[in-house]
Amino acid sequence: MNQSEPELDDRLLVDQLYDPHARRAARQKLVRARAVKPLLECLSATNEAVVWSAVESLGELRAPEAVGPLVDLLARGVLVVSVCEALTRITGQDFGADVRRWQQWLAASGGNVAPGLDVAECIRATGQHLGVEAAGSGKTYQFKLSLPNDREQKVTIFFGREDNQGEPIVVVYSECGPAEAKYYEAVLRKNLTIPAGAFAIRDIDGKPNFVLVDTVLAALVTPSVLAKRIEHIAARADAVEKSLTQEDRR
Repeated sequence: MNQSEPELDDRLLVDQLYDPHARRAARQKLVRARAVKPLLECLSATNEAVVWSAVESLGELRAPEAVGPLVDLLARGVLVVSVCEALTRITGQDFGADVRRWQQWLAASGGNVAPGLDVAECIRATGQHLGVEAAGSGKTYQFKLSLPNDREQKVTIFFGREDNQGEPIVVVYSECGPAEAKYYEAVLRKNLTIPAGAFAIRDIDGKPNFVLVDTVLAALVTPSVLAKRIEHIAARADAVEKSLTQEDRR
């Protein structure tokens, strides 16, 4: 087999990207195989769904080889939101849809991208989105968000965790107040309606408390994504705290 060509299995998976019913599974397999070269080739496909699959996959893989082609897509106005998110995941930079700034950065950096998630830079940029600075260091940080009616809510971010499949994740966490048995059903029932995260009961200082926890695959984390999750968790957790205690301690 010519080593310069994608493996046969990768080509079959690329073909499956054109099938709406097989696309999701094929994309996941291409990511697991780190099939960067065939995914780069998909960026020139005429089928927009295939291009989107390649953009998302290359972003998850944080493939530095994709930066130049993605900037070219952005310049042509193709899948702007998805391309911007992929570029941010790969580079750690957040220039939005500003093509000129991406081109300048690419020229200055030569396309050199540090692998993996830069936690400190991610937190700094997330704070810019939120308009607040984080406290913390290493793998644990905390944001205190201002909410309507002069309320505040603390949200803690944990890096360096893994899910049950061993995939790196980022945990977004906020305390809601004491968990009394009479409130269990009412609070936990909210899990049926909230769009992200889940309410749970955790022991804090030896006492049961309601908490709201969300997780994001580290491969999908960008400052804008993380900021939105933090805002969501803060608002939902504070609403439960207010209904339980009529206070604002967290």
